[in-house]
Parts: sequence; structure tokens; C-alpha cells
Amino acid sequence: MEKITGTIEEVIFYNEDNGYCVADIDSNGVLITIVGNIMGISPGESITVEGEYKTHPVYGHQFSVRAFSKTPPNSIDSIYKYLSSGMIKGIRSATAKKIVDAFGTDSLNVIENTPEKLADIKGISIKKAYEIGNSYITQFGVRNIVMFLQEYDISIGFSGKIFKKFGYNAIEKIRANPYILCEQIHGIGFKTADKIALKLGGNINSQERVKAGVKYVLQEFSSSGHTFCPEYLLVKKGAAVLQCDESVVGNAITELSIERGIIIEKKEDFNAVYLPSMHVAEKNVAYILKQLNAKYPEKETPELVKIIEKVEKHTKITLNSAQKKAVINALTMPVLVITGGPGTGKTTVINTIINAMELSGKTVTLAAPTGRAAKRISELSGREAKTIHRLLESNFSCDEDKTVFSRNETNPLDAKAVIIDEMSMVDLMLFNSLLKAIPEGTTLIMVGDADQLPSVGPGNVLRDIIRSGGIETVQLTEIFRQAQESMIVVNAHRINSGLFPYLNEQNKDFFFIKRQSPEQIISTIVELVKTRLPKTYDLDPFCDIQVLTPTRKGAVGVNSLNKALQEALNPPENRLKTQQEIGGILFRELDKVMQIKNNYDIEWESANQKEIGLGLFNGDIGIVEKIDKEYELMNITFDGEKEVIYPFSYASDLEQAYATTIHKSQGSEFPVVIIPMFPAPISLMSRNLLYTAVTRAKKLVVLVGQAGVLEQMVKNNSEVNRFSGLKERLMY
Repeated sequence: MEKITGTIEEVIFYNEDNGYCVADIDSNGVLITIVGNIMGISPGESITVEGEYKTHPVYGHQFSVRAFSKTPPNSIDSIYKYLSSGMIKGIRSATAKKIVDAFGTDSLNVIENTPEKLADIKGISIKKAYEIGNSYITQFGVRNIVMFLQEYDISIGFSGKIFKKFGYNAIEKIRANPYILCEQIHGIGFKTADKIALKLGGNINSQERVKAGVKYVLQEFSSSGHTFCPEYLLVKKGAAVLQCDESVVGNAITELSIERGIIIEKKEDFNAVYLPSMHVAEKNVAYILKQLNAKYPEKETPELVKIIEKVEKHTKITLNSAQKKAVINALTMPVLVITGGPGTGKTTVINTIINAMELSGKTVTLAAPTGRAAKRISELSGREAKTIHRLLESNFSCDEDKTVFSRNETNPLDAKAVIIDEMSMVDLMLFNSLLKAIPEGTTLIMVGDADQLPSVGPGNVLRDIIRSGGIETVQLTEIFRQAQESMIVVNAHRINSGLFPYLNEQNKDFFFIKRQSPEQIISTIVELVKTRLPKTYDLDPFCDIQVLTPTRKGAVGVNSLNKALQEALNPPENRLKTQQEIGGILFRELDKVMQIKNNYDIEWESANQKEIGLGLFNGDIGIVEKIDKEYELMNITFDGEKEVIYPFSYASDLEQAYATTIHKSQGSEFPVVIIPMFPAPISLMSRNLLYTAVTRAKKLVVLVGQAGVLEQMVKNNSEVNRFSGLKERLMY
């Protein structure tokens, strides 16, 4: 990298949100345009920048900044330029001249340390003098924080958050206890804080470090789907992560418990350790469900039976006994679960319930955990369905640095009945937020397939509710005649029952192609996606075909498959497409990508420009329309309708989506699903993982690989145990 030193002459453009700016600097009489993320930049300041020269197609020769350091202006001319720039509230050119005339090169020292002296200048009151001093300290504080954190690879965006949280003496607070960063700044993890602490000479056995490490391990357990961690396991894992004695971790757990930084709850034969938020959510979910369910059921009346018969006649369907029971229970019970596999008529039941309730004068609110799931149930029901986040009117709170819901216990939903589809995907925290917004007396109906994978987030909500026996549950098991014609449906149920699927039957929709080596499997999958399936079935390789694999890494994992499929489906075409490597992933214009984390504060605009909204969610799929390397932005269209200007700084939330993990496909449906069959860790090669993958397909399933691996997955009925206390709380 090259290094340039100069004085800032003019700030041409500045983005307060991320610190991105375009400015001119005077370097030994030569005017140079610099671009990059430089927070708190002001004319008159001396600056040293590191980076490289680039040529922009429109703006020409520029210096792209990757690192910088600044010093306050020290000459009369540079101080005047700085003060008159407008960066300090209350000072413009006339006031700047008065200050410089009065105090000369000592002007900034006066503003910072003795601002009351400014009141000696005509036109500056004592109140205004202190306002000027506070504004300068703010600017100075942010500048120092940015430069201090630069060497620890903490972005400018986070530096702004840190200053907002801790004020101008943030550096002193961080030096005293770097772990306040991971505890109080959302998005900064324990490892980053630990890196800073150890560089500053911290002790690996310090209480601050070990307590922060304990919370980190608990958060990691939460990320793996658990709502708590047994204490014995927390001690063992904590000692391994922190490289310290188990006794030190045990002492930290005791202290945290006394401080209420964690909650310890005694189970039959071990202590369960919760993060406070998880403990509150689990108790709250059980309490509200019991309260909703305490309402006395309505009686089944002849009028009710007539309404159901009227709906059957109007829709030209005949419900089987289980479906009819589900509809009657939905119309009489306060809380209900309806579960069943593919082809058992869950959608028919939902539509019948909606029609019957509407005939009874009840309006029904439909929701699902993801945008794709909401869109699907909306299309199948002919009614509007919202994501749970949209239903609860989610907003990002800058003050709290997290998502908040406008709908809650003080502002509940205006709904007589709420139906949640794809309930297996709903995690504990989201369900807690939903339940808080459901008013007493509202009917709650949860629909889902309990045999699918549990939610990506913490908890095992649907299974815990069913297994508790405390909530009325109707299980649909009969496969309808038209569904029996689909080998996808038949084989999904065979797999779920531990039976080997029927393969390669003529004119059917379920095929197996034997291949042995990883190279053969990947080559065959690329050929299927690029050529064979599009030609045979008139399919779009991007929109209609999805490769789903159990693993992220490994010979036929997501990473390997995405590289091969990107080169086959979206080659660079002699550099006609702009591309950019970010975080080890090569993004290229026209790439198929997936959002892999919830981002509640990113703004999107609908393709027809009629709607503006906030939030992208785990599993949303998009196409990269344009990459602007100069301004470090991507234009991405998600789900064919949400247009987003996506900063490179958010790109860790993205990955290519030609192939995705089976976990990431939950709640989605694709016309065609291709699944590689290759050895992987036994925990990933389970029956319900295969079942979930197969049930994502609407028209065609193709398995490619080793028959022995398919047999192993069908036989492996083991489930990764999730530590959760919801079932027990609902039972007692």
C-alpha cells in the first residue's frame, strides 16, 4: 500500500452512517482526491492515508483509502478552515475568524479545555460557548476512537456505535475492561473483545475475561439451538475456550449468578444455566400459552356442523375424519396445533378453517416465519399472509441497537383468530414476541410438520408444545389420492417411517443417479442444473432448481458446489461482469445469493417503487444486479421484488445460493431439488434432514451420489438433542 500525507482542503461528500467520504487533500502542493471510510473528517486537519490509486470510469484518478490517521490543525490558516467547515455546531466562518483572531494557534485548546473563555468574544454567550466545546469534544472523541480501534480491525460503523454508547472517554473505558464491547455493543463478539484485551496485556484468568467467556459459550449454545446449557457442560466448554482451569470457570459462573448475569435453574439431575433473556422468554411462552388455553372451549353445535358442510359444498371437497376434527377444534378450542407430513391436506384444512370462520363472522390473520413461507400460504389461501415480523410491525431501534416490535402486550394485535403456518421454523424468541401481542380471547392455531428440522434459532417450540400434551393437537396422517401419485410425497413418508424410497420409476418425479467420487458428483450436478434439467423440463436454472446439501464444508459441501455452479451458470464473460471478493467469497454481477442472518435495519424498495420497508431475513434469496467497487455497494433484488442497495460492509451476511444447506431451505419450496449423497459427519446424515430436503421439492427430486449414503440417512433416526425446558414448563 502507498502512503500520502496532506491537509484536508474540501470534503466533497460525507455519509454520516458509515463514514464514507470523498475529499480533496493538499499533499505538498498537489491536490489529490481521496475516497473511503474516514469518520469525522474536516477541512484543515492533517491526515495520513494508506491505500492505492484507482481510476474511476466517471470521476477519474482517485486514492482509495484503506487506513488513516489524523492530527488536529496547528496553523492559523488550517485552524480557521477547520472551524469554518461546519463540523462544529455553532461555528461558521464569521465566528471562526473571531475565535482565531482572539486565540490564534491556541484556539482548539481553548475550545476543548476552557470553552467559557469563548464568551469573552462578542456574539458568543456562555451557553453557546459550552455548546461549541461539547461539539468539539464529540468530534475529537469519535476521531480518537476510530484511530484507536483501527488497529484491532473494528469498522468505522462500530466506532460510531461505541462512541454513542460510552461517550468521549470510551477509550479509557475499553482499556479498563475491553469486554464491555461484546456485552454492550451488538455485533461485536467475545473473540474481538478478547483480542483487544490480550493485546492490552490482559490476564487470561481475569474475572472480566472469564465471565465474558462464560456468556460467550452460552451464546454459542443458543446459536446451536439450545435455550440453556447444563452447568457441567458449560464449565467444560468454558475451560476449553478460555484455556483456563475449570475451577476458574466455576467461580465465574457463581459470580455471574449472584449478579443475575446468568440464571441457574435446578433440574432433576443437573443445573441448567440460562442467559437471562432466554430464561424470561421460555417462562413467558409457557405462561401465555397456558393463559390462552385456559379459556373454556366452545361446544360443537349443529350450526357449526352446517357451516363446515356449507364450506365443503362450496369448495367441492370432502374432509376426512382427522381434517374435520381439526376444523371443528379450530372453531371451538382456544389454542390448537395441526401437524402432518406432505400430502396430508394441511392447506385444505387451513382454507376450510378460514372459510368457516369468515362465515361465522370472524376475521382471520395469517402469518408465517419467512417471506417465502408467507407468500406461499398467501397464494394457496387467496388471503393476505404476512411474515411474523411484519405482523408485529418490527422496527430497528437505534437507541437500543436491536429490533423492537410495535405490537406487544400494551399494543396487541387486532385479531380474533391467528393462524401461523410453518410453525416448525418458529424459534423461542420470536414466538415469545408473537404471544405477547396476542390478546386474551384470540384463537391461536399453529400448523406445521413436526418431523422437519427444528428452527434455526433457539428452542424446539413446535415439538415441545406437542410432546407436552398440554395443547390440543390433531395429527393428519392420511395421504390423499392425488398426492399418492407423487413419488416425492410417497417417498417422504417412506423415509420418515425408516423405509427405503422408491427410485427411478418411469414417468415419476423421484430419481437417483449413482456416482462415487466427489468430482463425479459435482460434475453431474453441474450438468443437471445447467443443461439436462432445463432442456428436459423447460426450467430456469436460477429460479427453478435448487441444490441442497447437508454440509457447508467438505468435498460436496455448499462452498465447493457454489464455486463450481457459479463458474458454470455465471462465468465472468471476459471481465464484462464486475466482481468483488469479500470475506473469501467472490461475488459477481448476476450471482444468485442468500441472506444468512436477519438484518432488521437495511432498507429496501419494491420493484414498482410503491413500497419502502426495512429488513432482510435469514433465507431470503436474491440476484446481484450491479457491483459498484468504487462506492463499495451492490444492488441486489431479493425474492424478485425487494431492491436493496447493499454495502460491502454487510457482505458477511451474504453467501452464494446456487447451493445451500438443507437447514437454510426450511420454509421454502422449489420446483426442483437436487441433493448430493456423499459421506459426512454422522450427526448431519440423519433421517429428518433428508426428509426436510425431499419435502422442499414441488415437481422433482434428484439424488446424486452413493446409494450406501442414502441408506445410511434413512436408517439414522438420531436427533441432535436440544436443551430446552419448554415442554416441562407446559406440563406443570
